[in-house]
Amino acid sequence: MAQIEMNALSVITCGSFSARVFLPEMNLLDLNDKDHQKKYPVLWLLHTEGGAALDWLATPAERCAARYGIFIIAPDQHHSLCTNMKYGPRYEVFMSTELPGICRNNLPLSDDPALNWIGGVGTGAYGAVKMALKYPGTFSRAVSLNGVLDLEALCQKAAAGEDTGICHNKASLEAVFGSLDTFHGSENDLYALAGRPTGSKFWMTWEKGSPLAGENRRLATLLGDAAQTRELDTGADLDSCQTSLPAAVEWLMQN
Repeated sequence: MAQIEMNALSVITCGSFSARVFLPEMNLLDLNDKDHQKKYPVLWLLHTEGGAALDWLATPAERCAARYGIFIIAPDQHHSLCTNMKYGPRYEVFMSTELPGICRNNLPLSDDPALNWIGGVGTGAYGAVKMALKYPGTFSRAVSLNGVLDLEALCQKAAAGEDTGICHNKASLEAVFGSLDTFHGSENDLYALAGRPTGSKFWMTWEKGSPLAGENRRLATLLGDAAQTRELDTGADLDSCQTSLPAAVEWLMQN
């Protein structure tokens, strides 16, 4: 098993970025491919708010990449919610165009949407689902691990001065989305986006009894046949994804 830290300059975000790259086991790499013809599947992983790419070191990400012969790339997202911020970097453009381009220029990664998947935990799942809904020509599948998906509800809490629980308040959410009054039905509203035709597929999981279960079920219902769900036992340790991430990668490989 192996992982490396990538640091590079991003023109889109006007600064440098850091990402963790988890590599396939050596016996699953074609080391005799002198012309670099073979391209490998890649899972792009997004951390939750208040976290960093470093968080994935505490998960089975490295083991999953090694076992299944895929690359797993986890970039820092800071507090962007994987969004083209109203007052800040355009992380949605970064994730859908620049980051894959930089990584493909340095690693043997496929550019085939069928072999490019995106996933996340917590608010990272929100970003992953949004990216697959809006960019099916880049990401054909998305996995949501204990996803915080109803950002409209959190915007309403923030507007009322309540705790959002995601390291964001009214001012910081306005920096991301602009006026919170216009979130409903916008390009950042998953429930509005889910009503559109999509070629992507989705795998969503949460713990039994989780307060997030309702919003996950509601989105899965809107996605219809495009979504598969799995409810894990209470205490399945979704924070470190010990159960959910291997199950998600197994689903990706089977499909």
